[in-house]
Amino acid sequence: MTGPIETPVVFSCGTESLLGIVHQSHSPCDLGVLTVVAGGPQYRAGVGRGLVSLGRELSARGVHVMRFDHRGLGDSSGEFLGFEHLAEDIQAAIYAFQRQVPELKRVVLWGGCDAASGIMIHACKLPEVVSVVVGNPFVSSEVTQAAVTRRHYFKRLGEWSFWRKVLSFEYDFGAYFASGLSKLGFNKTPAAEALPVSSKTPPIKRSKHFIDKMLYGLEQFNGSVLFLMSGQSLVSKEFDELVARAPAWEKAYGRRGNKRVDLPDADQAFSSQDSKAKVNEAILQWVEELATTRDS
Repeated sequence: MTGPIETPVVFSCGTESLLGIVHQSHSPCDLGVLTVVAGGPQYRAGVGRGLVSLGRELSARGVHVMRFDHRGLGDSSGEFLGFEHLAEDIQAAIYAFQRQVPELKRVVLWGGCDAASGIMIHACKLPEVVSVVVGNPFVSSEVTQAAVTRRHYFKRLGEWSFWRKVLSFEYDFGAYFASGLSKLGFNKTPAAEALPVSSKTPPIKRSKHFIDKMLYGLEQFNGSVLFLMSGQSLVSKEFDELVARAPAWEKAYGRRGNKRVDLPDADQAFSSQDSKAKVNEAILQWVEELATTRDS
């Protein structure tokens, strides 16, 4: 038997054309993994071709995978709208995935950083999505960033490797601490005084902050969540800071059925070969557990 089939697919999202690659396993399976790309200069291959590796390894072991470029990234047309506006892109990709793999009924979403944030916002709106895997979700705020940065800087002050670089003039000592003070919020320019608002002025309608949208999405999602967290990522530490500070987040994060896997040596993008292998194995095991649960 030949290996898994890799098929390019072009599909519509509104008036735009999106491109994806389906890794179709020869094994019958109603469950598949759809990868969501983080924003910025990335596309469906992922950092260090990590998503290519995932697609080929999982499909060789019985799990269908689809990678795609959402609007404004890679080879897809349109404008990049950001992770808060991915629901239509993901839904269109799911339909394209199902057309290519007709037995596909259930979908697991996988994404890291702001793609993880987008998944947490939108998964509850997508009926085919039964579970999500998120890596180092992006939840940056002034409060969490300052707390995490403070601990990072104080920890570095106690490490000989830091002082060795200082003594060998590898650091611009003044610039290093100026940067630290800025990140800790000690040298911010005072905000301008707010202008008085007339009683006749209609109130400003403020949109919900993306972190609140993530919490709401997580609370509304009926499926299970696997968190893959990197030990060398400040973004990961910010997420942990948020969960520790907010009871509502702690409750949603710790809900029964959710699971966490820590990768102590991994960076934010899981860019090393070892990290990519561990991510692939963790996702494969998670999907196999979901398949077993359905079959039992």
